[in-house]
Amino acid sequence: MRPTSGLVVGILVLALAGCASSGAAGGGADDQLRLGAKAAERGYWQEALFRFQRADQARPNSAEILNNVAVALEALGRYDEALSTYKKALEVAPKNTVIRRNYARFAEFFTSYARGVKPKGGAGESR
Repeated sequence: MRPTSGLVVGILVLALAGCASSGAAGGGADDQLRLGAKAAERGYWQEALFRFQRADQARPNSAEILNNVAVALEALGRYDEALSTYKKALEVAPKNTVIRRNYARFAEFFTSYARGVKPKGGAGESR
């Protein structure tokens, strides 16, 4: 499964939005988000996940960071974890349209995956 550039753009938008809205709060979260976005852009999803999780430790319960964690988990094929992380992001920010769109797209894929139906190109193809 190779995520398309749309996925990376979605992460970069949320990562940068998180940086812009955080101000001084969160300490190293902004740096970790930037590093995670760069890793995702290069397709280094394990590194991206590590960086997004570090950002989450620095700024717990940020919907944007949780979304990025979920996207990285999805890209790594850790679908059950991705699903629960998307849901947690939506609990924090139920009106965030980017997260809602990512969750809806993933939920459609995950439903087919759970039934054993293999969608064309996997989860990354629809981004």
